Amino acid sequence: MNTDFYTNIGLAVVWCMESIFIPVGVAVSARIIIAEKLLRSQPKRQRKKRSKKPLKL
Repeated sequence: MNTDFYTNIGLAVVWCMESIFIPVGVAVSARIIIAEKLLRSQPKRQRKKRSKKPLKL
């Protein structure tokens, strides 16, 4: 086998990594991180507690 064949295979692998696998991995991980932040429960606002007064009839 010629070394050019293995060189071409290596270049094809590097091209796939650069243009397919890395962008897809970044997009998926960004989506997971964003979804995790959006689905996280928001802290409830602290409200002043009002005393419950009985109704006067």
